[in-house]
Amino acid sequence: MSITKVDAVILAGGDGEVIDPACRFKGLVPIAGKPLVEWVVDAFLDAGLVNQVAVVMPTAENLGGWVDRVEKLVVSDREFMDNVLAGVSAFREDRPVVVATGDIPLITGAEVDEFISQGLQTGADFVYPLVRQEEIEAAYPGAARTYFKLKSGRFTGGNAMMVNPLLLPRAREIGQHMFDDRKNAVALVRTAGFGFVIKFLLGRLEPENLSDKIREILGGSGAAVVVRRPSIAMDVDKPTDLVLAERILQARG
Repeated sequence: MSITKVDAVILAGGDGEVIDPACRFKGLVPIAGKPLVEWVVDAFLDAGLVNQVAVVMPTAENLGGWVDRVEKLVVSDREFMDNVLAGVSAFREDRPVVVATGDIPLITGAEVDEFISQGLQTGADFVYPLVRQEEIEAAYPGAARTYFKLKSGRFTGGNAMMVNPLLLPRAREIGQHMFDDRKNAVALVRTAGFGFVIKFLLGRLEPENLSDKIREILGGSGAAVVVRRPSIAMDVDKPTDLVLAERILQARG
C-alpha cells in the first residue's frame, strides 16, 4: 500500500529566555503577534500531505487558542530523543512521521509538502533535508547560518526529519548522542568515524554519502534530500534571528 500522507510531531520546548527573558519556553516566544510554535502549527495544518499534528510541550498551561486546533498535545520535558519518542508514540506505527522543531516560523504548508513529497519518494526510513547556501542567502539576506561543504556545493541542514516510527526506539541512544554532540566536532568524529569526517572536511562527500552514513549508524535506510525552499532551515535561536523572522512575517501581511 502506498503512503500518501504522514503524521507530524512539532517539538516546542527549549529555553525561551535566551531569546526573550520574559518567556520560559521557546515555543511560546511571541513573534509577529503569535507564539513561535503557532506559526509552525499553522503551516503543518495547511499542508495537504499531513494527516494529524501532535505538539510536544513541557506544559499544558496557558498555551493559547492554537492548541485546540492540533489533534494531540503531548506534555514531555525530558531529553531530545525522549521528547521525540513521546510525540511519535501518539500515532500509529504504519506510516512515517515528520518531526520538526517549533522554532521555524517562516515555513509554509507548501514547503512542508515539498519536503514530505521528496521524502516519500525516497522510500527511506530516515530522511533529512538539506538547503543550499545560495537559496538561504537569496531568500533571507543577512541570515547567519552554519554551512558545510559537499562536492556539489555548500549546504545547511533543515530543522525537520521524516522517520519510520519503528526505527526510533533502537535509535534512541545514538540519536541523543548526536543531538548532544551536534556542536562538538571531536565527539561527532567518534560517532561518524574518522575516515568519513576527513572526507567531509575535504569537501569530498555528496548527499548520497550522507544517506549511506545514516544507514550505517541508525540501522535503517537513510536519505538526504535537497529542498529548494529554505524556510525549513531558518530556526530562531537568538534575538537577531527573531528580529529577521519577525520582519519577514510582517512583510507577508
